Amino acid sequence: MAQRRLADYIGLTVRRLRADRDFTLQALADESGVSKSYLGDIEKGRKNPTTDVIEAIADALGVPARELLYHAALDDEDPFLQSEQLTLEDVAEEDAETRELVHLARSMRPSDRRMLLDVARRLTR
Repeated sequence: MAQRRLADYIGLTVRRLRADRDFTLQALADESGVSKSYLGDIEKGRKNPTTDVIEAIADALGVPARELLYHAALDDEDPFLQSEQLTLEDVAEEDAETRELVHLARSMRPSDRRMLLDVARRLTR
């Protein structure tokens, strides 16, 4: 099996985020200003998006661009980088349990994330 490129991981991450938000390719294209065909190529790992394009896509998806890249590098199935190889200020300050909770929550279905959030809110009352 050929080794994946970072573009493959970025594409998988964009596709996951888009699906989590129930966006079609056309809806994401409309929101980001990036053409539908170019987005499709990005999701398939055929194109290497510039930082401007990544920022436009991330903004349309409602996530910081560096978070999109961070998750692309930490793909659960086949990580490009190991988590200890990456440090972001916000993540570096969190304790291990908080990082684990965030990681687990990101891999959940949106409905399960909402349920977890409801339980957490009830526990903090």
